Amino acid sequence: MRILHPTDFSETAELARALALDLSERLDAELHLVHVLQHFEDHAGVPFVRAYLDSIDAVLKERLRSEQKAEEQRLRAKLRELAGPRGTVELVTGDPLRELLRLAPAHDLLVMGAHGRNPLDEVFLGGTAGRLVRRSSTPVLTARDTCSVTRVRRLLVASDFREASLVAWAFATELASRGGLKLVLAHVIDAKTSDVSTANAQLETLSAGRAERLAVRPGNPIEVLPSMAQDVGADAIVVGLRRHGTVAGLVLGSRADALLRSSPVPILSVPTR
Repeated sequence: MRILHPTDFSETAELARALALDLSERLDAELHLVHVLQHFEDHAGVPFVRAYLDSIDAVLKERLRSEQKAEEQRLRAKLRELAGPRGTVELVTGDPLRELLRLAPAHDLLVMGAHGRNPLDEVFLGGTAGRLVRRSSTPVLTARDTCSVTRVRRLLVASDFREASLVAWAFATELASRGGLKLVLAHVIDAKTSDVSTANAQLETLSAGRAERLAVRPGNPIEVLPSMAQDVGADAIVVGLRRHGTVAGLVLGSRADALLRSSPVPILSVPTR
């Protein structure tokens, strides 16, 4: 198994790194750290300093190249320090989203910090993490800056009995078998129209004895799932993401997106294939 941890060296990324290190040991997985360097590129992938470099003298050109090389060496050394004795590192140049989408298929799990500086973050998970979750065909574990979890021992798997949640359950059970993780299978119901006994029966059938506990609660999943996870001692919430036509991932305003940007508990988003 291979785990990819993209880092921008922020405090939130450091929280995610702790989870990535723990999971790599727990699952006996290869850990690969990557940083995408943007300093010398614009969004189109064309060096924005090229036109300027062409207009200045050779001495200054060489100085800038030397500074870039020194910066790359510094970042590689920092990555090696963060990766630990088992991890491998990579420094790439370009657009973060494009580069991570390129690297993701070679890995089984991505673990990264979720934070954004865009005003839209108030209504939609922003930044590279949010866009990656929507487009990646590889499961992504995201941790926000409010995360206090440093290791993963128990997963709360949210199920609505639809295809996406069944895929999420299958992935969670695979992780559990590899790393001895404990599973809690949960369903959030509408108290006015849903029957608790029926939901419990469905969870029991789906679990087939693999979950240590089943949990059914009424309410809004955005609020209930993080609370439920904390109550049962779960270190992450597993949710399935379904694809909408030609658009992979989440739609604006969806419950899953709201959960991603609000939960203090890390979210493991598992896309349908």
